[in-house]
Amino acid sequence: MTPYVRQGEYENKTLLIIGAGAEQVPGILLAQKLGIFVVAVDGNPRALGFALADDYGVVSTYDVPGNVQFARTYSGSKRNIDGVMTLASDVPMTVAAVAYALGLPGHTLQTARRASDKLLMKRVFAKNGVPIPEFAPVKNSADIERFVRRHGYPIVVKPVDSRGARGVLRISNKEDLSWAIHTSRSESPSGRVMVEKFLQGPQFSTESVIYDGRIMTTGLSDRNYEYLEKFAPNIIENGGDLPASLNSAQRKRLNALLLRAARSLGIKRGSMKGDVVWTKRGPYIIEVAARLSGGYFATDEVPLSTGVDIVEQVIRIALGLPPQFRMLKPKFTKYVCQRFFFPQGAGTIRNIRGIAKARAIPGVKRLHLYAKVDDVVKKIVSHPSRGGYVMAVATTRAKAQSIARRAVETVRFFIS
Repeated sequence: MTPYVRQGEYENKTLLIIGAGAEQVPGILLAQKLGIFVVAVDGNPRALGFALADDYGVVSTYDVPGNVQFARTYSGSKRNIDGVMTLASDVPMTVAAVAYALGLPGHTLQTARRASDKLLMKRVFAKNGVPIPEFAPVKNSADIERFVRRHGYPIVVKPVDSRGARGVLRISNKEDLSWAIHTSRSESPSGRVMVEKFLQGPQFSTESVIYDGRIMTTGLSDRNYEYLEKFAPNIIENGGDLPASLNSAQRKRLNALLLRAARSLGIKRGSMKGDVVWTKRGPYIIEVAARLSGGYFATDEVPLSTGVDIVEQVIRIALGLPPQFRMLKPKFTKYVCQRFFFPQGAGTIRNIRGIAKARAIPGVKRLHLYAKVDDVVKKIVSHPSRGGYVMAVATTRAKAQSIARRAVETVRFFIS
């Protein structure tokens, strides 16, 4: 993935990667290419990454004590673990707990807690003056009604501690409140729900490296919510476009905001994924994650758009090595468009046609389907409901969007 390897830096290093699914595979392969011994853990005994990693353990990524025990035992009996990290998996407490137990580089447990709990995160941001939507914890519809009387509709009701847009709802009227509370609570491991004001404006995904007060935002994408009304009240993103449609002054302002957010959470060394909305009053943080993002944003989209491999730099930080900031500077600019497949209809997928034809379209760089024949089609209610994705690369934004749209239209799902 990267032509740059400093001789000897990674020699005899062992990296523990939390997660061994499809989205962790690029990290496993890159670390091995750098000469690092990779140990992967995942709760799925058939995880794709197990066949690629040098060693592995079957432990759920959400099992904090189990991962700590595995890491201690492994480091004491097999190989000394030099670093721990994850990609695309929202498990900051697991990574931080292993790092703390083994004395490895990583976020503190306090930072991990702040990044794991959206309500705590918002409270920390509010205390530190980071621009965010108005928010409040809620237990029932009466709590939401009080919030609406103060701030008005539309609002977002969501679980405090879920992921993948599960239970995240955009609500515009009182009739939906009881249902919204119940739906969001059902997706929360702790049974907690919060409400926040829905802010109007374009939204952006960011991917940054933070190191000792310095920030480099290598990934910046326009988030695509063209189906906001179609899938309402569920908030479903349909990919995005790189580079983002922001000028240099706006990018500088956004970078400063992201650094304020990182400092508030206590992120000193590592990566941070951000969700930002640009309102009439400027940029506001929706939320951030103390990890590399999912959806192949860090591993595929950013390198395709800029030639920058942010994953290697995060691996370096996990191993206690300083990042090579010069390697985070864009080498070129290409336009990348990602769009998703949304199989819809009542029934079972009987056939899927046009996959090879879509992959052969000039400019299509990645195309992968999650949906498969014999799957029962379910209502689109969260990001895991999507059927797959395509990534297109071109010399203009419009051309990349056209290629991606053509690929999506070429693949046909036959449902009955």
